[in-house]
Amino acid sequence: MSLKSNFVVKCIAVALFAVFLTATLVSSACLVFGIGSGAFTTESERKEYKADLLDNMLWYPASTIREDVRWYAQYEEEEGMVYSGSSISENVLYEIKNGEGKIIFSNLDETAGDIQICDEYSFSVLKEEYENSDIIYEESTTFADGEGTTMVHMNSNEPTNKYYEEKNYSINIYLKEELVVTDSFYYVSELFDYVGEHKTSLLFTAIISAVVSLSLFIFLMCASGHKDKVEGIHISRFDRFPVDLLTAIYIGLTVLLALGIACVFDTVLYDMTRYYYEAAVGAATPFLSALCIIGVVIDFALLAILSMTTAVRLKTRTFIKSTLIFMGLKLFYKIIKKTWGTIVKCCKKSVNFTGRFLRKIPLVWKTILIVVAIMLFELIIFSYDWGYYWPTVWVFNAVLGVAVILIAIILKQIKNGTEEIAKGNIYKKINTKYMFLDFKDHAENINNINDGIAKAVEERMKSERFKTELITNVSHDIKTPLTSIINYVDLLEKEEINNETAKDYVAVLSRQSARLKKLIEDLLEASKASTGNISVNPSQFELGILLTQALGEYEERFAKNNLQIVLNKTDEMLLVMADNRHMWRVFDNLLNNIAKYAQPGTRVYINANRRNKMAEISFRNISKDPLNISGDELMERFVRGDSSRNTEGSGLGLSIAKSLTEVQKGKLDIQIDGDLFKIRLAFPLSE
Repeated sequence: MSLKSNFVVKCIAVALFAVFLTATLVSSACLVFGIGSGAFTTESERKEYKADLLDNMLWYPASTIREDVRWYAQYEEEEGMVYSGSSISENVLYEIKNGEGKIIFSNLDETAGDIQICDEYSFSVLKEEYENSDIIYEESTTFADGEGTTMVHMNSNEPTNKYYEEKNYSINIYLKEELVVTDSFYYVSELFDYVGEHKTSLLFTAIISAVVSLSLFIFLMCASGHKDKVEGIHISRFDRFPVDLLTAIYIGLTVLLALGIACVFDTVLYDMTRYYYEAAVGAATPFLSALCIIGVVIDFALLAILSMTTAVRLKTRTFIKSTLIFMGLKLFYKIIKKTWGTIVKCCKKSVNFTGRFLRKIPLVWKTILIVVAIMLFELIIFSYDWGYYWPTVWVFNAVLGVAVILIAIILKQIKNGTEEIAKGNIYKKINTKYMFLDFKDHAENINNINDGIAKAVEERMKSERFKTELITNVSHDIKTPLTSIINYVDLLEKEEINNETAKDYVAVLSRQSARLKKLIEDLLEASKASTGNISVNPSQFELGILLTQALGEYEERFAKNNLQIVLNKTDEMLLVMADNRHMWRVFDNLLNNIAKYAQPGTRVYINANRRNKMAEISFRNISKDPLNISGDELMERFVRGDSSRNTEGSGLGLSIAKSLTEVQKGKLDIQIDGDLFKIRLAFPLSE
């Protein structure tokens, strides 16, 4: 297991990264403080810089004393009260003098120890006095309920006869050489001395910590996404959380931490100059400093975790997809897309409903409604500006409306006539008596086309009837002499003929006469089936049983041709209403076709199933000869699958099977896909 996949190692690396980065920050801050305060100068210069630093810090207690003196000069001095001093740090000593040089307060005594003069402040207090501050009343007249009354109002006007008195004061403020309490002066002095004495170690610590934290950061970025026993980059649940939300949370926590640290330094360190903070701050400052450092360490640890999850998202190219903004835009897009789809769907439904509704309205009524709507629109829009011409406009619209309605009636007649012709009524004539202009010519052209179609249909039907009658008559005429030939050939076979050649001739005559008889029977049956001149006696029977019996008849022939039958028959009963004699002939023709033309050594798949209240039987086999014609052509009469025509057959088997199937209200389809030959039979089930 590598270090990049070890969870414990990565946790330790995060902790060390936070600690060393905090050390880098603290040591760098100390170095910046030392450079700015002059702690990195010579020893003699360092004392001057330290004095200047502490001198600048005396501005805070001096401002406190000045505000207290202002208050004393404004109020307490008039009441004869004695100034008791301000509550500031014991490290600060001061004396206050008035404009006459008289000391009004001083905390300097013999026990103060060594002191150093740090600063002197002079200021003045402007005191306001008033000789007359009486309230002035003003009369004014107002009206209430319509009656005049006089009311008196009291106005708080500015007092008159104001004068000012200016008083001057000065503050001499000192700082003890030996700081007796732990306030801001104490900690700043200690920090100044510490930085000045350890500048080398601080610089070394900053560099080493920066190098170590950078190395740990690089390791964490490389190790992010790696997990033991998992190949590639592993995405955890945390890595699927929105990264921009995590960044916002981290920035918020960092800002709160910065504000907290600022409050500590602003409130505690600066206000430590006040006396009433000393007791608490002296013990709390190390604790608060430790809390600040711990907060910074935790913040840097969170930064490392945020950087690691960002690295995982960048490695897996899911950074943008894992943002809350992207998720919101994606959700917004889905909502818009779904809403738009719903609107489009509703519009389509409305258009379809309107279309269906309009299609149900006759053409004439639609035209009338349109004309009336146009006239009402003109009446509403232009009625204000018609003047004396509105009767003329109405007459013109009425004439135009009647003409349009007449045209609609003519178009309706033409439409009804063409619909009847399209339905097969080729003898339908359009009445052109009340038509005019091009509409009449158009209707007459349609009638002429109708006459041509009727004539062509009659010629085709006459031709079909002639061919059918010809086949039937010729078949009957051939059948009589053929019967005699078959009978005499049968008599010859019973005679003793010593000549072997004569025996062969007789055998050929017997075989060919039988084939000719079969062809004539097929011709007669095909003629009757195609014209519908065949008797059908439907009865209810189980189609699967008849199929099994037919397969049994062809079992020996299929085995001879090395064809394996695969029968998949449903357990449900397939009851149909049909003529079992004709159905047997259909199965016989189809199985005979398979036995003749299927590729030897292949399987023949026969399925018998129930589908949508229909009994379906399908036959599938591989043809031994290429099939380069369509299924519709193959079902025509006298068409055979073998183009060489070197096999026995009339080409009527599939045509007869199709005709017999349709006579029994069934359906037969042929599908050809390369060498795959498939026939599907479908008959309505009889419940």
